Amino acid sequence: MPNRSNPNTPTKFKRKTAGVLKSKRKHTQQLAMVSKRNKVGKPAVPRTSQALRQSAPLSRKKARKLEKKEGHMRRRKELEKYLEADVEMKDLDGKAAKKKDPEETEKATQEMEVD
Repeated sequence: MPNRSNPNTPTKFKRKTAGVLKSKRKHTQQLAMVSKRNKVGKPAVPRTSQALRQSAPLSRKKARKLEKKEGHMRRRKELEKYLEADVEMKDLDGKAAKKKDPEETEKATQEMEVD
């Protein structure tokens, strides 16, 4: 019966081919980098598929999604304006509420405490 090695371990042949493939990959990447540097840029002309997509009418589903996004954006802006606004609290009488001193609040809490 012939002796068989473990097939799950890397063999010398596999290591050699992996090294060769790795060096080839590095070489092609270097060539691509050099060619990118030497290329002249294309004019900014949109692709035909992109131009068609932009000029095509929106589907109902896409239109609804955009409306929802716009609504959320409006709500966020309103919330930001509300948070940034300087709000003054008023009583029911319409008078501005006075700020209480911390000493008065402490006295009131001590009076309220029940033994």
